[in-house]
Amino acid sequence: MLGNGKMRAAVPADGRIEIVEVPVPTLGPREVLVEVRAAGMNRADLLHRQGKYGQRAFLHPDRPNIAGMEMAGKIVAVGSAANREHIGRGVMAMCAGAYAEYVAVDERLLLPAPPGLDWAGCAALPMALLTEFEALVRLAGVRPGHRVLVTGATSGVGLIGVQLAKALKAGTVIGTTRSRQAAGLLRSLGADLVVHDERELAESLADEGVDVVVDHVGGPIFEACVPLVRKGACLVSVGRLGGRTATVDLAALSSQRARLIGTTWRTQELSEIAYSVDALQDVVFRHVLDGSIAPIAAQQVPFPEIDQGYESLSSARDPGKLAVIF
Repeated sequence: MLGNGKMRAAVPADGRIEIVEVPVPTLGPREVLVEVRAAGMNRADLLHRQGKYGQRAFLHPDRPNIAGMEMAGKIVAVGSAANREHIGRGVMAMCAGAYAEYVAVDERLLLPAPPGLDWAGCAALPMALLTEFEALVRLAGVRPGHRVLVTGATSGVGLIGVQLAKALKAGTVIGTTRSRQAAGLLRSLGADLVVHDERELAESLADEGVDVVVDHVGGPIFEACVPLVRKGACLVSVGRLGGRTATVDLAALSSQRARLIGTTWRTQELSEIAYSVDALQDVVFRHVLDGSIAPIAAQQVPFPEIDQGYESLSSARDPGKLAVIF
């Protein structure tokens, strides 16, 4: 903090990102003030930089439009109705305004920072963990023995999805990636089978099919998944980097009585996200604490050089999560 209630923060400006001085947030009754130690970077940050992304739950017209969607740090103050025992705790959360020295977060969104995990690792977890928990558990209802297909498995969320499916005792976990060099990594995280394109997908899975599809790609890869579903299967559309549209064989979907569900955090209310945070802690957080689910780290970028992180987000790179370090 720079003194006089000011802090440094990264804000979108004409398609760029700039570090400026802004006021330290004034806390609402149920908010806590977190001194940010690290923040995770996501491809959605590229849309936010262009003014094309915003989450309904975090709209706050009295605060500057600070970039960043997840962070980890220590709580240094609490609002009038928040639990004072939070002060001093290490936490992580999906939130708005993570690319700043301090961030105000509703206490219902907090996850404890796992002991032994560094700040960059903690900051890489909240969004991916919540996204894959919602897709696999809350929406698809994955059960032990299910065959689970995770497309875009080397994305930040996909890497967590493979680990979570295995931790939940899926019978077979299949991951897709265009990178043949990444196959070993996915197998080490729990993937029983790795495929690289739509042809391989059809050839490898046509006989046995899958019970759950978590699709992070959309477009042609999603189209290729539909004929592979088993009776009663569920397909969850999470991401659409490979295309926002797809041609779906409705007869194939209907004949298997399969469900197709789309999801995004952008339109969810704060109470809905808080419910997911609470449920996640009850159902799967123990797998984080015992190391069954762990972040895959990539590049770490000092906050003053955050532009480099944005450049890495928009270019080809090794699997793993980028983190901004404060």
